[in-house]
Amino acid sequence: MNIIYNDTVSLNEDVVQIAIRNGSIDINAYTNASYGFRINIDGCWSIVSTNKNNPELLNKFKQTSLNIMMSKECEGLAEAELYKGYVEIGKELPEAEDVARLIHNLCEEIRGLNVIRCEIIVILKNVIKAIERDYNDRVQELRRFVEIEIGLLGKSSLGLPIFSSTYNALISWNSKEVLKSIENSFKLAVDRLTKSYGMKSLKPYLYGKATVVLDHKATAALFHEISHMLDSTYLYSQKLLGYKLGPDELEVYDEPYSYSTPSMRFFDDEGVITKKRTLIENGVVRDLHHTRSTARTMGSEPGSAYGLFHKPVPFHTVLTIKPGDWRFNEILEDTKRGFYVEGVAMATLEEGYIKFIPEFSYTIENGEFREPVKIIEVKIPLQSIKTINAISKDTKVRASIEKSWIVSEVAPIISLVAYIQ
Repeated sequence: MNIIYNDTVSLNEDVVQIAIRNGSIDINAYTNASYGFRINIDGCWSIVSTNKNNPELLNKFKQTSLNIMMSKECEGLAEAELYKGYVEIGKELPEAEDVARLIHNLCEEIRGLNVIRCEIIVILKNVIKAIERDYNDRVQELRRFVEIEIGLLGKSSLGLPIFSSTYNALISWNSKEVLKSIENSFKLAVDRLTKSYGMKSLKPYLYGKATVVLDHKATAALFHEISHMLDSTYLYSQKLLGYKLGPDELEVYDEPYSYSTPSMRFFDDEGVITKKRTLIENGVVRDLHHTRSTARTMGSEPGSAYGLFHKPVPFHTVLTIKPGDWRFNEILEDTKRGFYVEGVAMATLEEGYIKFIPEFSYTIENGEFREPVKIIEVKIPLQSIKTINAISKDTKVRASIEKSWIVSEVAPIISLVAYIQ
């Protein structure tokens, strides 16, 4: 039995949740604490944890798990450069009172605008993550960040319900910036709700293959799903290496040191120093997301691990699509007939294609918006990634939740061929 690696881990969260729900307000403060022990023997992980700082209980669980895995053999762990020291991400969180007053006023402002229900939830988090190895080798991260969830329910002229929602997350570098971000997220939700009042059903004869322009958030959602295919534990991921997925202009990276994103990090959940990783270069898949286990198996580098209290799994930190040289108006003018998709309510990776439900859409004729329409779904076969023919100069950040962790995508506007309904 060969012990390759072991550590003790802890995660402490101080949380304040402020919510306005249709006129009612609630403010709740609570703490979460988890403590764990991890050991890797011959490449196999044994991980135990508890929400009580109870060494005796941890040792009991530890011995039970070790007895069970005595005969197991795995692939081992790749060599890795481990982070050491302390890092602080974020400076100050806003006061709960300031947040409560702001979100109350925002919901009051839209009374009488055909809004039936206004719900805003703001979560302030102060999170300390620590990994302690042998010989006082310790790494610790203090992260202060904010999550914003907004939902608005309106009523169309026909009395039908219309829903608009936004989600955002950001590192709290400055209290005023956080409050401004809450306002901006609210304005975005109101804008989408207002646009939705005029949406028409898509005529059936327009179903099928079409040129589709995806806004920043829709592009981000598309590549978030592609990123699942670049997870080295994905069944077909190895077959993608060397595969020409997109045009020569398409380049995709994981850039964990992007300070403008809520998911930036200096080390992953295995304590490995994070680095920029080139995933797609000149349209060709060059690398995958890796943990120490998958990097050992596939001959790559680790640094993409998530999971303190379960076997680490790989995914992106800040997925970044390289911007192109198109202006938005140029992309629009180049589209003689097609659709513009703004935001995505839901996206899924299916076998051979990616499917998503747009939040809002326009028809495009002769390079101009014609009318807002309700598209039920957009399907993008993987082969259609090669049809990307325009990538905008500007990019925007999208935050999303993957399982229990926050990840980010930095994406431009793109144009490609897809199937709509």
